Amino acid sequence: MVGTQITGRDILRELERAVQDARHRAEGVRADLDKLDKFMQDVIERRGESLVELAQHYLPDMSSETIAKQFREVRGHLQQLLHTKQQREKDLQTAWDDNLDRRGKLETEIDQLTHRLDELATKRDELEKVLAERLRTHSEFQTLSQQALAAETELKRNELRVAEMRDEVAAKLPAYRKSRMFQYLHRRGFGTADYRGRGLTRQLDRWVAKLVHYNKNRQGYEFLQKTPELMAAEVERRRGEFTSLMEQIEAIEDRLSDEIGLTNVLQQGTEQGKQREQCLVELRQLEDARTQIEHEIASLEQRENEYYEAGVNRLKEFLGSMEETALAIRTRATPQTTDDNIFSEIQHCNQQLRDARQQSHEDRGKLEVWHEKISGLDQVMRKFRASEFDSRRSFFSRQLDVSREVDRYLQGNNTSEGLWSTVRRYQQFVRPRYDDSSDQWNDLGGLFDSDVSHVLGNVLIEVAGEAMRQAANRSMHRRGPARQQQRRSSHRPPHRRGGGFTTGRGF
Repeated sequence: MVGTQITGRDILRELERAVQDARHRAEGVRADLDKLDKFMQDVIERRGESLVELAQHYLPDMSSETIAKQFREVRGHLQQLLHTKQQREKDLQTAWDDNLDRRGKLETEIDQLTHRLDELATKRDELEKVLAERLRTHSEFQTLSQQALAAETELKRNELRVAEMRDEVAAKLPAYRKSRMFQYLHRRGFGTADYRGRGLTRQLDRWVAKLVHYNKNRQGYEFLQKTPELMAAEVERRRGEFTSLMEQIEAIEDRLSDEIGLTNVLQQGTEQGKQREQCLVELRQLEDARTQIEHEIASLEQRENEYYEAGVNRLKEFLGSMEETALAIRTRATPQTTDDNIFSEIQHCNQQLRDARQQSHEDRGKLEVWHEKISGLDQVMRKFRASEFDSRRSFFSRQLDVSREVDRYLQGNNTSEGLWSTVRRYQQFVRPRYDDSSDQWNDLGGLFDSDVSHVLGNVLIEVAGEAMRQAANRSMHRRGPARQQQRRSSHRPPHRRGGGFTTGRGF
């Protein structure tokens, strides 16, 4: 923690602790459910044996061997259904555990990449200071910078003049084109060596020419038609000069960057940044897969599932007339106490099953709620990392009580989106020395395009001094994506505004 701020790593650790605590609680509920499942299996076994024993008293037309055989068949079928269901649940739980393990490894990898990016960002910032100082004292750089400023100023002036000329052409040409007499003389080449009029035709053409002031208007018409093209060609020539100067300037920057080791750091950072962003994509995919697994587990844990329906139907076939109410009437009608005791055991087992099922239903509801809460916290942490809030440049105001906010979420008084919104509201990035979001850069109106590195841009501003400041309302001419493609083809890391290794602001 620094001053009145909390580091992003501190906030992330709080979120991680909350997730671990939630998982421990969910595991406790899962352990209780496993105990209940084992208990219910034992009760069902006892009840089944009691049902067979009781049936042997009241079904004289069916031998004990027949009853036992049918019960074994039913029990075998039910056990097979139960085994299939439990195996599917086991497979899903294994997949869930594997997903959790993979997530843990991925989060560890992301943390390691974050640490390396932080170190590379620190090293990059230090080397950029060295690069800036060397550029300031480089005589050729100084000369080329002044020439580039002059070329850019003249280029901008020409571009403005071309724009004005196009507006003038758009305003004046329609009048020439609408004059049928002027267009008639122009098509015949009147006043030029191409004119072929003779005799009366020539006299009439001269009369028409005087009428429309053709000689004077022809000069204006040809000026409007030809001048924009000539001016555009001049703009292209000056653009080429400016581009050539900027390429020479960037070549100096590239050479110095290579010499001090900055290029190597930039390449490493770019590669590490891509790896981190790919890990974040995989993390999102794991979240989606885990959600699907949890939905299927929840479906199997509901009483009305495919295995339960199949078991109920098979059991009905066996029990037939051995409904609990029918058995109760039969036992009360006999003087013996043996069947009463057996039936009491069956009732006791039934009551135990009802209580256990009710408890199981409640526990499964709790487990589903915990899974949802864990999923919500995981989403907040994923967004946290994706926004690069865990970098060294990321800080939070001490007004954020993340433990309290997490407790509010876990108690159901906030949503995961609400929690994320609160966390994001208190976050800010510390600006690096040459961040293009700095006041100086903004004051200069984004003087350099995105294909100019932030270090080079700032040093050019310093070198050009007041002259560059007077040009603050102009934009340094874009050289388009071709320059970036040229840098990529030369295997140099692309320029990013802010010097970032990723698409975010953390590194």
